[in-house]
Amino acid sequence: MNNNLNNQNSLNCSAPNLIGTTMKKVTISSVPGYDEWRKASRECLAQHIPPENVTWQTSQSNQDDLFAVTDSANAIGESQTNYRIPRSVLTLLKYALCHQATDRFALCYRVLWRVVFENRNLIHLKTDEDVLRLNVLAKAVKRDAYKISAFLRFREVVLDGQEHFIAWYEPEHFSLELKLDFFQTRFKNMCWSILTPYRAAHWNTKTLVLEDNPDPSIIPNDDRIEKYWLTYYANIFNPARVKTKAMLSSMPKKYWKNMPETSLINDMIRQSDARARKMILNGKKVENGE
Repeated sequence: MNNNLNNQNSLNCSAPNLIGTTMKKVTISSVPGYDEWRKASRECLAQHIPPENVTWQTSQSNQDDLFAVTDSANAIGESQTNYRIPRSVLTLLKYALCHQATDRFALCYRVLWRVVFENRNLIHLKTDEDVLRLNVLAKAVKRDAYKISAFLRFREVVLDGQEHFIAWYEPEHFSLELKLDFFQTRFKNMCWSILTPYRAAHWNTKTLVLEDNPDPSIIPNDDRIEKYWLTYYANIFNPARVKTKAMLSSMPKKYWKNMPETSLINDMIRQSDARARKMILNGKKVENGE
């Protein structure tokens, strides 16, 4: 299926007759920066600027360069002709641009340039170095987004006399926005806030509001139902099926500090052998009618 990047479906630019020699430095000031990158890429294509002639940087890296002269992505003008870009390419680029990698903007523009001017089916070339790298970034972001829904824990507070649920989460990449549809659907009738180091999302059952650089100090240390959750978690633990390596693979320790139940894990593992032996002994007693 083909799409225009202007509405996340197409690129507006003039068809290139000649590759120019213009050098351009573009600063992306937002996070993750997809919309700014899209606008800047459109203009670079319109000016026939090949990837090797474009320097991409964030606003922070620009501050580090005292003599930098850049084009802001927001100041770049519109172009005229549409290039049709496959939806699969746009989806892959959007995931990759949510990665923390500093080379993501340059890589994505290079892939886009090659799709438009070299090979429309480029992303299907599994041995291509750019395609391999793009897929590595995209897969990492998808995995990171999934972990938000798996490892995020809400705590209850009262705001303006109403229940409100707050969670703090530290993703590896800029993946919060990718999971907001999930939380809006799953917790549609709850007022909630999800805070990350770079952005917060606030939902009041009707409207979603994003906030940059939220204050983590508003996160409560516990809530009224947490002790019940801990009791439940401790009781569903099966000491006879402890697989520590598998658990750490699916739930790495870096996520534990924001998951209250993980405070129980070390003790439960330490006691698992004794508990398993007790379960076996009790089973034998039942068999013997004791």
